[in-house]
Amino acid sequence: MVEILMRKASTLKSVADRRRQRVRDTQAWRARQKRGAVVLPLEVDEEVFALIHRLDLLRPADATNRRVVANSLGKLLRLGLAALRREIDSH
Repeated sequence: MVEILMRKASTLKSVADRRRQRVRDTQAWRARQKRGAVVLPLEVDEEVFALIHRLDLLRPADATNRRVVANSLGKLLRLGLAALRREIDSH
């Protein structure tokens, strides 16, 4: 009986954890929506990874760390946008 109660308590805790995570996700989504940002799925191929490495935006050891890769892709995007703005402004 104690084992069943412990499992039930564990399940309730995991349900509460999922609810808290859902609240955090919703808050983050609303904050992005308020500032006009959007989250998009992005497929990255070897060419993009090579460029990221060439620009020293990502160490090879961090290539499997999703957060670090995402930050590196963000830096690459900002660098590309800045270069595009300079190109447009020069004409």
